[in-house]
Amino acid sequence: MHFKPLSKVQILCKAKEGNMRLFGVKNFVRLAAVMVLATTLSVFTVGCSGDDYPSSDIEWYVGFSAGGGFDTASRIIAEEMSSDLGTNVVVRNLAGGGGRRAAQEIHKAPADGYAISIMNMPNQILAEKIDPQGVDFNNLSWIGRAVIQTYGLYTAADSKFNTPAEVAAAGDDIRFCLSGLSGHSFLVASVTTEVMKIAWNPVTGYKGAETQAGLLRGDCELALGPMAGSTLSAVQSPDFKALWIYEDERFAPLPDVPTVKELGFPQLGGGKFANNGLVAAPPGTPADIVEKLSASFDKALQNSDVIAGINKKGMAVSRLSPSETSSVVDGMSGIVSEYLELVRAKSQSR
Repeated sequence: MHFKPLSKVQILCKAKEGNMRLFGVKNFVRLAAVMVLATTLSVFTVGCSGDDYPSSDIEWYVGFSAGGGFDTASRIIAEEMSSDLGTNVVVRNLAGGGGRRAAQEIHKAPADGYAISIMNMPNQILAEKIDPQGVDFNNLSWIGRAVIQTYGLYTAADSKFNTPAEVAAAGDDIRFCLSGLSGHSFLVASVTTEVMKIAWNPVTGYKGAETQAGLLRGDCELALGPMAGSTLSAVQSPDFKALWIYEDERFAPLPDVPTVKELGFPQLGGGKFANNGLVAAPPGTPADIVEKLSASFDKALQNSDVIAGINKKGMAVSRLSPSETSSVVDGMSGIVSEYLELVRAKSQSR
């Protein structure tokens, strides 16, 4: 029989409850060491339920490098939660795989409330469906939505393109700067070109600022991305222009940019392609701990300074309860499934 290693907090709680049966030789060995430490430091009163949780620092995983939109939002929210919970909520960057490393870490972390993670959705769902790595997003203990980022299509300021009709008329030489033949941008590009009848040619290997550099060099004509952080700053500069956003209503930071609905493509709107920063704890996290985390998280998102800091980066606060967040994940899974074969076909044809 295989036993999953328990965290120090879980081991102490098992001992405190007198529940010592059948949780593995390795955990008994760990118990001995932890009990010695607990006795020495007089910390055997460690929190074992929501009543005395949290009793130590909480780690907040971010699957991207420091300085990006999700990282910035996480740090703003974590600081407010630290004050509310009376403990440090420490942001830990686990960059890799477009956020997949952090998703994998939170999926296997101990379910004791001392680790949470922000994940970019629906990108993570798409990546898992294309290349399964054992992460079940429906099984996570969802806390809420940190931010939502409006998706848009943009180009260099001196580009000849201004409307979907002009893009469609360009023929099969139209080039999109993309990170690869998968992921969120490739999903949006695949669906957009299908709906707008645009013949296109993806040019891969572009991430972050390199995307804008590629547009200015003429490596490609169009790019997609969340209208937040450095991308929003670029689009607001004299060097670039956004052609449209994937929403039904105009986006306040770019008030002159039309929506896909205005342009006659409502099936691309409704925020279905927005970039969502959803926050979760590991599978099986006790309900009372999830409730405490969610309450503190939601309280932070109502703080005017938090909202202002997030808005400054071009992101919006759109609060969701744990159950609402779970429903959003279900909806995103449906959207990804709807277009999965199209994405695969587009990928294989390149």
